[in-house]
Amino acid sequence: MGSSNKEIRDMKTSSKGSSDILFFNRAIWIYCILLIFEGALRKWFLPGLATPLLLVREPIVIWLVIVGVNRGWLKNNFVIAIAIISSLSFLLSISVGHQNLGTAFYGWRIYLFHIPFIFIIYRILTREDVIKIGRIILYISIPMTVLIILQFYSPQSAWVNRGIGGDTEGAGFSGALGFFRPSGTFSFTSGYVMYQLLVGSFLFYYLVANVSLPPYIRIKPIWLWTIFGCYLLTIPFSISRSHLIQSVIVALFMVLGSIWSGNKHIQGRLFQLIPIVLVVIVGILFSGLADDSLGAFTSRFESANEIEGGVEGVVGDRYIGGMFRGLYNDKIPFWGYGLGLGTNVGANLAGGTGGMFSFFNGEGEWGRMTSESGLLLGWSLIAIRIGIMGVIFFRAYRALRKNKDMLPWMLCSGMLLTFPQGQFGIPTNLGFCIFIAGLTYAATKERKKRVRYES
Repeated sequence: MGSSNKEIRDMKTSSKGSSDILFFNRAIWIYCILLIFEGALRKWFLPGLATPLLLVREPIVIWLVIVGVNRGWLKNNFVIAIAIISSLSFLLSISVGHQNLGTAFYGWRIYLFHIPFIFIIYRILTREDVIKIGRIILYISIPMTVLIILQFYSPQSAWVNRGIGGDTEGAGFSGALGFFRPSGTFSFTSGYVMYQLLVGSFLFYYLVANVSLPPYIRIKPIWLWTIFGCYLLTIPFSISRSHLIQSVIVALFMVLGSIWSGNKHIQGRLFQLIPIVLVVIVGILFSGLADDSLGAFTSRFESANEIEGGVEGVVGDRYIGGMFRGLYNDKIPFWGYGLGLGTNVGANLAGGTGGMFSFFNGEGEWGRMTSESGLLLGWSLIAIRIGIMGVIFFRAYRALRKNKDMLPWMLCSGMLLTFPQGQFGIPTNLGFCIFIAGLTYAATKERKKRVRYES
């Protein structure tokens, strides 16, 4: 009798745990949808609520992190270390730094909630969940492409180009030849470019692995090649050099991953893709669909290269140079200016009128971190970010070599391009950096393997 009662209790506990995980899973899906369409709400549908909608995903993140703490999901050295260091920086911010509580908490929440959210995503999502999310993101990319083409050809005063809060001056950034860089459903074009990075990571995975997936999560070839054609179109229509460079890197990851995986089927699929890809590219070029956008893209590429020194200047000066410049600045106070001061919202709360440039240049991520927290604590927070990136990368690489699994490897291409130096001070960028890292980590789980969840 006692044994029967124990079995019944175990069944109830298991059932409750499964129900909870399903509920948490749906919350992450909502987070994903809000990440993609939050800008649309702020620009078009609820412009009067543009400011509070900036933090519309925060309740999901905070709630799931609190759940994770209560259930013991965050017993992780990285999470513990970043909580301690950022808390110390928070206390210094409100005592010897800028002394603005709102600004300090706005900066603190990045470390206290958003970075631990990576490990929550890992706990909740299965590898199959990650693929399903990717499949939906790829389907969404088709109407998103139609939208950016409309934005490209429409004046900035048009409804599709309205800015935050319904601003009729438009959301597009300066491009070339009279055309502006479109933003899609996002507040700014940077959000759209990061979305396309996620699209590219999943797309190139599907190109080599689609036929080996279970039928219910495959994409029909006609739709897969439509998505690929749309993706190619977005490169010139975005008028974004970052989009082009990240596309080349993701494609390189696909080639290297196919070779290193040792999977003969994937390697064979890679060589089958080459003539099909060439046909699609030639078809787009000769169709005339991209003539205007290619002209604008080429013009901007050339003019920007003259100013910044070409791709070498972008990669060497902006990316690598930005890292080293952010590591040391003898003008920074030892304990920094205070958390949140290098973000747009935090600077405004502290009385600044120039956003992230109000008190210092908060555009460079590592520079923002050291300026806010000082060199000692700033370096420590940077080291933790690099450590998390390293753990996820090596798990993805191991999954590729050991399990011949391309999924985490392809997502890893996006994670490496965003997590180390992604601008966490910008909510949309922060969302993508954390979400891509979380998806990559969750994808490293072995097939059909679930993490045990205590309820």
